[in-house]
Amino acid sequence: MLASAKTLYLGGGTPSELPIEFLRQIFDCLASAGLNVSKLSEISMEFNPESTCRESIQAAMDLGVNRVSLGIQTFDATLLKTIGRAHSVEAGLNALNLLTSTPNLQVNADLMFDLPGQTVEGFLADVDRLSDYRLNHVSFYGLNVSPRSRLGHRVDRGDLAVNEDLYEPMYVGGVEILERKGLMRYEVSNFARPGFESAHNCNYWDRGEYIGFGPGAHSYLHGVRYYAPEIYPRWRDYVNSGCPESMLSVDRLRREDEIMEFLWLSLRQTKGISPEGLRKLGISLDKSVCERWIQKGFLTTELLSNLLQIQPGLRLSGRGWVFMDEIVTDLANSYSNLE
Repeated sequence: MLASAKTLYLGGGTPSELPIEFLRQIFDCLASAGLNVSKLSEISMEFNPESTCRESIQAAMDLGVNRVSLGIQTFDATLLKTIGRAHSVEAGLNALNLLTSTPNLQVNADLMFDLPGQTVEGFLADVDRLSDYRLNHVSFYGLNVSPRSRLGHRVDRGDLAVNEDLYEPMYVGGVEILERKGLMRYEVSNFARPGFESAHNCNYWDRGEYIGFGPGAHSYLHGVRYYAPEIYPRWRDYVNSGCPESMLSVDRLRREDEIMEFLWLSLRQTKGISPEGLRKLGISLDKSVCERWIQKGFLTTELLSNLLQIQPGLRLSGRGWVFMDEIVTDLANSYSNLE
C-alpha cells in the first residue's frame, strides 16, 4: 500500500515542534515500510506560529516537505486568547513572512470564523489581510466547539456565546474576497489558485484510500474505516502489542453509508456530483427534489433535461454552500436505485 502512495501529510498535532532527529526517524520508518518519498507528488506538514523558524522550515524541507499549512486562525489578539491559542499576533505575522519568503515551498494558511465575540467586519479584515500575502492556498473553517474542550465548557456555562446568525455573512463575504484575489473555492472551506489545490485532501473528498499512523489516526481501506486508539497510553499499548486489528475501532460501511458519504463529500467540492459516481453506486437522484433546490438557486446543473436520469455536474451554488447539510439530507432521503 505505501509503495503506491502519492501524498504524505504530517499533522493532526504540532509536528513542527518535533526535533529534527524525531522527524528523521518518522521518515526512516516510512521508508523501511516501503514508502519512496522522492516519488510523492506532495508532502505536507502542519506548522504552528510559535514553532516556525528558519531552522524548523529548513529541517522539514531537507526531508522532502514541499507544502506547509500554518494555523493563523485570526489576527485579533483578544480572539486568540479567547479560543486558547498559544501564539501571539506577532508570532503569526513572523511565521507568515518566513514561510512565504522561502523559495520552493507552497504555503497554506488557515483562518477560523464565527468565533465568540468575532464580528463580520473583523473576520473579513482577517481574510483581506491574509490574502495579501504570497499564498497559493487559503482555508477558513467555522468554529466547531468540542464540548470536552475548555472553550466548550465556557460556552456551556454561558461565559461565551457563538452568534450563528453571523455564519452566513462571514462565509459569503470571505469567499468574495478570496475569489476577487484569485483564490478560487474548490471545496467548501478551501481556496486555491488554479493548480495549487491540496492533492492530499482531494483524495479524502473523492473517497480515496489512505493510511494513518499515530494516536487517533484514521485509515480507509477496501471500504472499511479504521480508527486507532486516541488516548496515548492505549495507543502505546496497541503499538507494543504489534498493532492488532482487535484494538482498532472498525467501521464497515453499509451501502447507505457509502451513498451518504458520496453525496456529502461530492457536494463539498466545486466540481459537485458526477454522473460516473452515481452510476458506480447504482443510484439516480429524485428529479423533483433537485428541481426544488435549483429553483431556490442553491443547486445548479449543466443539463437540466437529464435530471430524471443522472445529473451531470450537479453542484452547489449561491446560498447552497451555507445550506449544504440540508441539501445532502434531502437528496439522501429521496434517491432511487438504478435497475
